[in-house]
Amino acid sequence: MTFFKYTVLIFFGIIPFSVSYAAAQQTTSQTPPVKLKDALQSVSKTFHINFMYEAELLNGKTVNLYLQNFKTQKPETVLTGLLQPVGISYYRVDQENYALFKQALDKTIVSSANTALSQLSPTDTLRNASISGVVLDEANHPLDYSTVTLLKSDSSVVKSVLADSSGRYRFKDLTAGHYLILATQMGYLKGYSQSFQLVANTPLAVPAIILATSPNQLAEVKITAKKPLFERRIDRTIVNVESSALATGGSIGDVLEIAPGVSVDNNQITLKGKQGVTVMIDDKVVKLSASQISSLLQSMPASSISQIELISNPSAKYDAEGKGGIINIKTKKGTNLGFNGTITSGITVGTFPRFTEGITLNYKLKRLNLFSNYSYQHNRSISQYLSDKVITGQNALTYHQDETSHSTAEANNARLGADYDLNDKNTIGILGTLNTNRSRSDFLQTVNFNNYSTRQQDSSLSSLNNGSGKYDTYGLNINSRHVLGLDGHLLLFNADYTSYLSANPNTYQNNYFNSTGGLVKGPENIRNDAGVAIDLITAKVDYSYPLNKTSKLEAGGKTAFTHSKSNILFQSGNSAGQFITDTNRTNTFDYHENISAVYVNYVTKLGKQTDFQAGLRGENTRYSGKSITTGQTVSRNYLQLFPSLFILHNFGVNTLSFSYSRRIGRPGYEDLNPFIDYSSPYFYTQGNPLLKPETTHSLELNYNYHTDLNISLGYSRTSDYYNYFTSLADSSGATKQTVDNFKHYDTWNLSISYNKELFKWWNLTANGDAFYDRYQTPYLGTFIDVQRAGYNFNILNALQLHPRLSLEILNLYKSKRAVLARTIGSKYRADAALKYSFLNNKATIKLGVTDIFYTYINQGVNQFEGLYGTYYNRNENRRFNLSFSYKFGGKVTAPKKAQSNKEELERIK
Repeated sequence: MTFFKYTVLIFFGIIPFSVSYAAAQQTTSQTPPVKLKDALQSVSKTFHINFMYEAELLNGKTVNLYLQNFKTQKPETVLTGLLQPVGISYYRVDQENYALFKQALDKTIVSSANTALSQLSPTDTLRNASISGVVLDEANHPLDYSTVTLLKSDSSVVKSVLADSSGRYRFKDLTAGHYLILATQMGYLKGYSQSFQLVANTPLAVPAIILATSPNQLAEVKITAKKPLFERRIDRTIVNVESSALATGGSIGDVLEIAPGVSVDNNQITLKGKQGVTVMIDDKVVKLSASQISSLLQSMPASSISQIELISNPSAKYDAEGKGGIINIKTKKGTNLGFNGTITSGITVGTFPRFTEGITLNYKLKRLNLFSNYSYQHNRSISQYLSDKVITGQNALTYHQDETSHSTAEANNARLGADYDLNDKNTIGILGTLNTNRSRSDFLQTVNFNNYSTRQQDSSLSSLNNGSGKYDTYGLNINSRHVLGLDGHLLLFNADYTSYLSANPNTYQNNYFNSTGGLVKGPENIRNDAGVAIDLITAKVDYSYPLNKTSKLEAGGKTAFTHSKSNILFQSGNSAGQFITDTNRTNTFDYHENISAVYVNYVTKLGKQTDFQAGLRGENTRYSGKSITTGQTVSRNYLQLFPSLFILHNFGVNTLSFSYSRRIGRPGYEDLNPFIDYSSPYFYTQGNPLLKPETTHSLELNYNYHTDLNISLGYSRTSDYYNYFTSLADSSGATKQTVDNFKHYDTWNLSISYNKELFKWWNLTANGDAFYDRYQTPYLGTFIDVQRAGYNFNILNALQLHPRLSLEILNLYKSKRAVLARTIGSKYRADAALKYSFLNNKATIKLGVTDIFYTYINQGVNQFEGLYGTYYNRNENRRFNLSFSYKFGGKVTAPKKAQSNKEELERIK
């Protein structure tokens, strides 16, 4: 099995590079004429753009295509050279979409128009009058970028223009005469104005031209060239989730596993080697603990999102929180005309089945846009945790821990929002969010204690833990967008309220036995309930001021108020069966925080090929925490500055960029609570009210060759680095997990990402990271100096077996990695997925398997002073999944909405 596993890895990893090299040796001389449709496919894949056109437009047309030459040119230059000789025009709808249509001026019309012009007298050519108007649909909604043609009374063409984004058009410098207007738009029937008389030196406003919807518009319009899986910008990498079969039926957590530079281990997310990553959904920070974020991402189906943005060095516009960068998840909330949406349904089976259901609905009418999505997930799973600990010193002993857990969970995630266009320049919006999770778990734990010298068992512990979890997050966002003046000044406003509630009651029944299995003590009954209530209010404003065509100044401010109240209730049962509250382990912790921030950001071009961006953000933080039980208080007030710098230079198909930023990491609200959270008689967790914020300086150098290859080299140093640390609690052998500050954490990272279409039916994506970590700090009388190098890689092969059938195979490997005194073990995984599309690509069925060889196991070693421990955690890693999705509705337009809420939410535990 091992030989077969690595044979698969080699075949789907190394061979594609050989094929790519061989393909690169092919001649770059002029190719024979090719079909225009195939030529446009090549252009779309090179520039990552889409084309919209009527199905018959390209029939029978061929062109000469110079593959090497056009890669160094602008897409407009290439399109003009390809389309003009075959009588096709185009216009740019937005950054990613181009519309193609038959040229309005054929040779006969041009000849006729030229003849008519040549016969005009000098007096007739005086052009002083103008014509203006607007093109609307049947609902009186502006039809942007319609083609508007001015005709003489004999239907000869005078000139053509494109309407603007508001459907308005204007013809200037015209002679007097009789005219009429023709307006066209894809998906609509032609529309004409009434014939009219234009008087010299007089402007004329033509009544609105109404275009009726074409009854066969869906059959006529065709969009080519799906987006690449990965796109790279000056400050971020974009993962187009809809472009992967592995995403269909999977979760957002599954997609992150193949994202360049991202690593997920034991619910901890790192980006290009850096820990402390901020997770955002639609520009709004998710303020949950690492485990809760992991649960949320696993409960959200990938079909509900459109993109994931990976921002390793954020600019001053973003909150300074998150030393590891930002992962921003963009959900589907388009502004589609009419009613449309997507439904998804999936089942995943490991040992037990899991179910995921989701629906996305959008409705747009005139100026109102409604968007929503909802997902439900039911999980049932089993896992096994094994641990061996060796404790040396005066009371030396060893023990083996074996824990089996059964758990069920139900998660609901919902979003409902609306945008309303007051006019063409002002938009207001509202968004409500809901995330709920209900879980139930049963743990049976056995601990066998052995004599350190003889290794013979001398006692044991049996513990039965029954627990439940309740996590509710409610959010409300109000936002507005305003375009000011003729220069396009932009003002954005966002206000958010978020409420988070959690409860985690657990009961424990412990029984203690001697070496022969006789009951020594028990049953010991314990109740432990940890609950948290958090209210967060934020408001922010952003302003963009265009200085000239190539420069702009951005500025903004934000304030955030947080109130957190956490309760820990610890009770022990007595001989009478009553539960008595332990005041030494019961506590209420009240926390208040205010963060105020301002920023300024300058964006410009240094010449034609160099982009420059520099910013500075200032944040003032005030907080106070009080233990209601003991009266102990902690407070702090500090101001910090966070500069950022970006430089990008283009040379041909190559780009080279440099970025720098300073970031901060603030302790989670409950990290400051000093009281004990009980897990078992031999393990507990405790917070630290004296925690300080950590600060990180990050440098990154990026090189891109065309869209195929990206290489980045990064370095970061974190001072006052904080993390949880496991050590001995007392002489009994119990261990504790405490959070503390450590002096320095340094990491170097080399990241390489490669994406290549080897053939029309085979696309290769490979991502690799090499890293070097070093931790240096004094701690508990010992100086820790831990160094380790390692690497991660994943190789994704996408094979188009048939126009409707595709196969994707993923190989993923992670080497060992050190985190202070803990070393995380290496692991490998292979996944495969088949996707079949039908009903004009509206419906999709996906069949897949995760971790084919069952090798993706969490394991590692923890070693500090007199404690040496190993752990092995086996979950339901091998999972078979079947899913179905269906898209329905009208034609798509571009989404406008963006809203934000910031860093405070992330620190909720």
